[in-house]
Amino acid sequence: MIHRHAPRKLGLVLGGGAARGWAHIGAIRALEAAGIHPDIVCGTSIGALVGAVYANGDLDWLEDWVQRLTWQSVLRLLDLKFSGGLLGGKKVLDVFARQFNGRTLTELAKPFAAVATELDTGREIWLQEGSIVNAVRASIAIPGIFQPVFHDGVWLVDGGLANPVPVSVARAMRADCVIAIDLNNDILNGRDFGGPAPDLPPPIAKEALTAGDAPHASVSDVLLPAAAEAEADPARPVALRKNGKPWPRWLAPNPAYDVHTPPAPSARIPSLMSAIGQSIDIMQVRITRSRLAGEPADILIQPRLGGMRIFDFHHAAPAIEEGRAAVERMMPAIRSRLGLDERDGSRA
Repeated sequence: MIHRHAPRKLGLVLGGGAARGWAHIGAIRALEAAGIHPDIVCGTSIGALVGAVYANGDLDWLEDWVQRLTWQSVLRLLDLKFSGGLLGGKKVLDVFARQFNGRTLTELAKPFAAVATELDTGREIWLQEGSIVNAVRASIAIPGIFQPVFHDGVWLVDGGLANPVPVSVARAMRADCVIAIDLNNDILNGRDFGGPAPDLPPPIAKEALTAGDAPHASVSDVLLPAAAEAEADPARPVALRKNGKPWPRWLAPNPAYDVHTPPAPSARIPSLMSAIGQSIDIMQVRITRSRLAGEPADILIQPRLGGMRIFDFHHAAPAIEEGRAAVERMMPAIRSRLGLDERDGSRA
């Protein structure tokens, strides 16, 4: 058997993607099951949060916590502020602060860096020292959604604005080989008015996300309910939304349309949260493609998450499973690049 020289230092890069970030949990599980344990961890946005928890040795706790999330419990974690962003983020970070227990980034079990963006200049900031909680909070501060974080005299926002999949950070931290997980590969597929490409159906379809939920409602449905529900007209069939409630009169689908035929994009106005969410998705896709073209990873893992929206934090199970499946699809290439023995997962 030919013996390859395994990379001396392996870096794991966890990309941003809001609720889709729970796929990182499944991906890490699959890597570890194959005997792959990264030496360096870097993350942007939700990738910074999952990466910090992983580097702290608390992945079991995180997986258990996210699996128990419901849309009601997600709503209870939202603290409306309307100053610098819709949400303050304190309630969410308090959950993780208790787990990090005041530790700093340099006290983590693995070298770790979180990426944020300086609001005034757009400069990319790498956070490698100081409070874990403050670094994560800055990295996840999606503009307009979470309040910016004041750090060392500047305001910081989500790192995805500058570097959604921070391969360059892992390289700078002397990683000889970089495994990157990109959550933004096909997120513009599977939309209400678009549908997935016929040759690449995303495993997480909307039907799968809503199966078993009774009643089901997304965060955006609850944050921005309709001003009033229209009275049902007995002469017309009643069209129901995904959460089981009737459409407001001015948003109700036209019953003349075939239910299997998507209406034109201009048929109804998207909700505020839907418009913000999809705009963020478009931005993330464009920036990710640009950065990865110039700074490619040695191994790129791309879960298929096209049917999952950025606020679907209560759908952890399918995201975790798809993260695991994405790694398994790439396992032959991973074994080849890392020189792993297929029989026992050890490095050859």
